[in-house]
Amino acid sequence: MRYICSLPEHHGEIFDFPFMPTITLTSCPVCGSSKLEKVFDAVDHFATKEIFPVCECRECSFRFTNSFPSEEMIGRYYDSADYISHSDSDKGVVNRLYHYFRKGMLQKKVDLVAAHAQGDSLRLLDIGCGTGYFLQAAKERGWHVRGIEKNSAARESAIARTGAVIEDENGLWNLEVGTFEVVTLWHVLEHIEKLNETLEKLQDILKPDGVAVIALPNHRAYDAQCYRSFWAAYDVPRHLWHFSPGTVEKLLKKHGLKIIETRPMPLDAFYISMLSEQYKKSNFLLKYGRAFLVGLIGYLRSLRHVAQSSSLIYIVKKD
Repeated sequence: MRYICSLPEHHGEIFDFPFMPTITLTSCPVCGSSKLEKVFDAVDHFATKEIFPVCECRECSFRFTNSFPSEEMIGRYYDSADYISHSDSDKGVVNRLYHYFRKGMLQKKVDLVAAHAQGDSLRLLDIGCGTGYFLQAAKERGWHVRGIEKNSAARESAIARTGAVIEDENGLWNLEVGTFEVVTLWHVLEHIEKLNETLEKLQDILKPDGVAVIALPNHRAYDAQCYRSFWAAYDVPRHLWHFSPGTVEKLLKKHGLKIIETRPMPLDAFYISMLSEQYKKSNFLLKYGRAFLVGLIGYLRSLRHVAQSSSLIYIVKKD
């Protein structure tokens, strides 16, 4: 049974029953066009092996996962001890490398925020804070930190680690206007069903001279072109939205936000390439040798053209 939902937050979207409520978009979340086409089918390699279509708007080129589980049902796609943002798992070579490089990356993130934010005693909100490592690093800098995290186990870990106020996703909507000098979303926006509503709220809670720092995968990257549907950063259905520099700019402009700087995340190409080779079930030599080569080429290309980076950090202010 299928019906088009009439609720304001899901108007025009189609739900499937009786198995599991899914949301099928009939118009582009960025430009509103109904000219959509499927680019390919992608497999949930991480958890269920289910297949989801990745679609693209023919007007603005925005890509998204379609027929995805509703927010109330998507939790089971995260239920794995290997989901590192929620579990801190160090199982396997890829996760151990992630832990090894994380400390240095956390310091770089804090330094990046400090370079663009105004004042010493900053109020910072981290949306999708996971187990709280970034908030801990920011708190050690002397900033007043707060977090939003949907997953209850990760939220409890973040509270224990930081002693900060960490609320579930409903807490975001209760925040007052002009509360924060800094709002960060480190690889989070691609997960959030209420895409436009979240950006509208972000614009609302930022102080007039505040800054948002948004890290996102980039499906125009070199490694994305190499791996196509096997590219690990598609990560369906956990990743609902698939961004490129052009579509990010259009989406932010729609909500009164502008990009003032774009930075590459050079190590992401290596991490994502290793996962992609794993999903392709490559043998040992290819899994690490080819992944390193693809990551290296992507890294070198990103030095000349930032839009070739596997992931990008957008420094954003009110327009």
